[in-house]
Amino acid sequence: MTQSITGRTFSRRTLLKTTAAAAAIAPMSRLWIPGAHAADNPVTLGLVTPLSGAQEMIGSFVRHGAEIAVEKINADGGVNGRPLALEIRDSKANPAAATVAARELLGQGVNLQLGTISSAVALAMGPLMQAAGGTVLTCGAGTEKLNHENYSPNVFRVGDSPYSRQYGLIRLIAERYPDVTSWGGIIPDHEYGRTTWAIFVDAMLNIFPEVTGRQPEIQRPILIPYGAGDYKNFIAAAVRQPFEGLYTSAYGGDAVTLFQQAKPFGLFEKTRVVVDSANEFLVPLAMKDQTPDTWTGTHWYFNGNTDNPMSKHLYDAYVARTGNKYPMGWAAEAHAAVYAYKAALEKTGGETKADAIIAALKGLTFDSATGKRTLRAEDNQAIKSVEIIRISPKADNPDGFAVTDFVSVPGDSVVEPARPGQKLELKTL
Repeated sequence: MTQSITGRTFSRRTLLKTTAAAAAIAPMSRLWIPGAHAADNPVTLGLVTPLSGAQEMIGSFVRHGAEIAVEKINADGGVNGRPLALEIRDSKANPAAATVAARELLGQGVNLQLGTISSAVALAMGPLMQAAGGTVLTCGAGTEKLNHENYSPNVFRVGDSPYSRQYGLIRLIAERYPDVTSWGGIIPDHEYGRTTWAIFVDAMLNIFPEVTGRQPEIQRPILIPYGAGDYKNFIAAAVRQPFEGLYTSAYGGDAVTLFQQAKPFGLFEKTRVVVDSANEFLVPLAMKDQTPDTWTGTHWYFNGNTDNPMSKHLYDAYVARTGNKYPMGWAAEAHAAVYAYKAALEKTGGETKADAIIAALKGLTFDSATGKRTLRAEDNQAIKSVEIIRISPKADNPDGFAVTDFVSVPGDSVVEPARPGQKLELKTL
C-alpha cells in the first residue's frame, strides 16, 4: 500500500521554528472559544506540555490537538451547556518544572489536567494528583511503570502502552524480515529509553522464535545522553557492532540530530532494517530524501483514518492553522484526552471532583481520531490500535520522502494483561 502527501519541505531549523512558533500564543495562557452556550462558567482543563527546550516540537503538537478539540466541542455547544477552556503551561519536559506548573493550576482550582508526554513527568504526577485531588491524562508518556508498579488511580494513559507499541512493531518486523536475526540498539539513557529497550528485547525473545522458528542475536545497546548535540562517538561504536537490524527510541530533536549525524558514517547502509519507536515524521521532515528507509510507530496516521470524521476534522484544522501537512500523533493523543474528559463530564453531569471523574473515566469507551478507545478500568490503560508506518526516501517526491506502507494492529491483540501495582516481568538477555 503506497501513500504519499505533497506538502512543504523542512530543514531541521525550519521544523523547530514551525512547530514551536505555530501556536503563536505565550506558554502561560488561556484558550476559551465559546460556542452557542457561552456561559460565564467554563470547565477549565489544564494543559501541561513542553513548549520550550528540546521537546518543544512535540509539545506544540499536543497543544494544537487540545486546542482543536476544545474549539470543536465549544462550537458544538460545549459540555452540558458549558464551554471548555484551556489553561496552558510549559512543562519543559522536566519533572520539577512540570510539577510546579501543575501545582499552580491545582491552586487555581484546575484539577482536570492533560499533557505530560515525558515519562519522568508522568511518573511525578501520580503522587501529586492523589494528594491534591486532581487527574491527569497523559498524551504520549512511554514508561510501563505508569500502569504497573507506579500505578496511580489519578493518572490515565489515553494512548497505546509501550508494551503494545513494541509488540506490534516487532511482530510486524518478524513477519516481514524473518531472516534479519542480528539486532542492535541506540537508546536514550533515561526512563523512556530504558523502558522501550527492555520491552523490545522481551518482544524479540518471545515473538521472533514464535514467528520464524529462529533465535535472535541482540547486541548490548549503545546508550546516548539526553539532549546532547554530538552523537558521533556513539554512532561510531554502533557501526562497529555486527547487526543487520537497528532499533532506536531516541526522540524529538535528539532523534533528528542522531539520524543526521549517522548518515555520513554509513550506519544505515550497513543496516537492512531500521525500526524507530515513535518519531513519525520528525526525521524525514528534516532529512527529506536523505532519510533512511524506516518503520516507525505512530499514535495516529491521518491517511490511515480517512473514513473517520474526527480524524478528518483534526487533520484539516491542523493544516489550516499551521500550513504543515504532516501533523503527528501527539496531536491526536491530546485531542483524545480532551474528548475523554468531555465524555467523563457528560457521565458525571458536570461534576469535576477527582473521585467522580476517576469513576467516570474507568471503563470509559469514547470516540477518537483513531476510532473507539476504552480506558481499562483495572489500570487506566487505553486499549487502542497500534499504528505503524514505513517511511521511504523518494527523490522524485517534492517532500523527499513518502509513506510506503501502513499497518494498524488491533490494540487488544498486543496489550499486556492488567496488573496495577505489579512490576512488568520481561525476559532479558
